[in-house]
Order: sequence, then structure tokens, then C-alpha cells
Amino acid sequence: MARYEELNLLSRSHNSYYVTGHHPRDYFESILLHLTRGGGKNALQTLPPLSPNRFLPLAFLEDKERLDCYDRIGESYPIYEDESNMDLKFKRNRIRNEVLPLLEKENLNYYSIYWNFHSWDKAEFEEFLSSHIDRNSEATSKKDSVKTKHFLIPHQTWIQSSKDKKKTLIDLHLDLLGFPSVYKAPFEDFVRQTKGEKAFLQNKLFTIYKSKLGDIWIIDNSSPLFSLPISRSEGNDLYIRWNDQERRISNQEGKLSLQIPRPGEKIQVSIGRKEISECLREKKIPFFVRENIPILYYENKPIQILFSFFDSNLKDLPQN
Repeated sequence: MARYEELNLLSRSHNSYYVTGHHPRDYFESILLHLTRGGGKNALQTLPPLSPNRFLPLAFLEDKERLDCYDRIGESYPIYEDESNMDLKFKRNRIRNEVLPLLEKENLNYYSIYWNFHSWDKAEFEEFLSSHIDRNSEATSKKDSVKTKHFLIPHQTWIQSSKDKKKTLIDLHLDLLGFPSVYKAPFEDFVRQTKGEKAFLQNKLFTIYKSKLGDIWIIDNSSPLFSLPISRSEGNDLYIRWNDQERRISNQEGKLSLQIPRPGEKIQVSIGRKEISECLREKKIPFFVRENIPILYYENKPIQILFSFFDSNLKDLPQN
């Protein structure tokens, strides 16, 4: 993945996009690779023909057309074969060189299978080409100027909106964060997930999350919400920092500390003792942020969950 991170970085820095040579046979190879690693239905939508920074022109060519294309390209430009492609110690190579030839004997059509799980909108691509450079430059300037790292869409607004309006709501908030719109397939998958206990969509730029009755979170992946809290002691004080906030707590006895709770650990509340994990769920804290919520300990026992670091409208538990 390191090479794609570099390509995406170059693409954004040069206000451009890049083209790779992936084709339907590569797609089927990737499906089998993902499934043998425990992948789910999202594996079937890997390698879309168009993504925010990458275009796959060979996805539109059947095998014979693709091979003819290679021959024409080879007349003008050298084509290099990665020497590791034949090394069977790699699972991908075992799938490519041992499994796929068996399936091809059964007349497997990679091209048909690829387009069974992908869609193509010519107008969408033309819009992408015409707006990509401007979108990237706008995103960069917005991202530099916007201090907010996340937005909320209220639950009631979401359930009362049509599917098209839901897409507009998400795209509007992504635009405010300086990001491109979410594409149709992952958006529709997210909408399907919202019918269950939770919905989760994440890429390298942003995360979108919704619990069953909770608001929708749209979060920049560079948000401090994703970082762990830190603390330091100075004299008789303990300083705790998280989510772009810092708080000073008197610690004259030196027995206070910031810790991460252990599984099943409980804290004293007004009605008795309750598991910390349950307290976090009740406040509708996104599951991927819960382990980052600062918790104050006294002599290695949890005494207060500092919810106010997460949301100033929430009270710490217990309050005193």
C-alpha cells in the first residue's frame, strides 16, 4: 500500500490523477486474495474503474483487446515484468499461476464478472476529468483553512431525508472538510448498514459512522479524536491533553494518573458500579474513539471518565 500512498500524495500535490494497468483478471485475483483472508461483500467492489485519484482504462478491455493493446504499447515503450511475479511463496502469485488457470479451463470470463459488480457512468467520468484539478486545489485550500475536523448530521434529519438528500447531506459536509464526494457504491453500502446496529464507512481521508439511533459522524482522519490522550506531571499538578484541549488537575498526593481501562473494568457511579465500556456506549461515543477517551485513575482505580474532552456538552462521570 505504500506505493499507492505515495501516488495519492503526488496526485494531490500536482492537482492531477494517475492511471494504473489493473484489468479484470487482476480484479478476480484480488477477490480471491481478499476472500482467503476473510473478506466480505466489499471485496467484490475492489478496484473500481474510477476513484478520486486513479483511473483504470484496462478495465474496459476484454482479454484479447487488452493483449492487443499490450502489443501496440510494446512497440513504442518497454514493458517490464516484475521478477517476483513467479515466486510462489507469495499467495497472490499462487492464485495467479495455479488457481486462475484451472478456472479459465471452465471458461471463466473475468470481464463479465468485473462488470457484474461495478458500474460506469460516462457523465460522471467526464465531470471527474473536468473538475478533478479544480477540486483538488479547492480541497487543499479548504483543508488548510477549516479548523473543524468533524461534523454531525442529526439522526432525525437523516431518517426524514430521501436517499438522494442523504447523499447530498454527506457530500456537503465532506466538501466543507475539503474532501471529494463519496462514490455511489460505498454510499449505498453505508445506507444499507444504517438499517442495522451501526454503519461504518472509512477510506484514507475520512470516516463516516452512525449507530442505530445516533447522529451521523463525518470525521477527518487527521482529527485529534483518533489520537491517544497524553499526560504529564509538573509539580503538584497533572496535565491531561487530548482532542486539542489541555486541562490541569491538582495532584498534590501524586496518586492521580491517566490510564486506559482494562476489559470489564468498572467505575463507581450514582447507582453503583458500572462497566466503563457500557458508560461509553450510553453516551453514543463512536466505537473507534472509545479507547481514546481520557480516564482519570486514583491509585490505579478508575474514578472519572472525562467525557467533556470529547464533547463540552457532556458531563464528566461522575461529575465530582
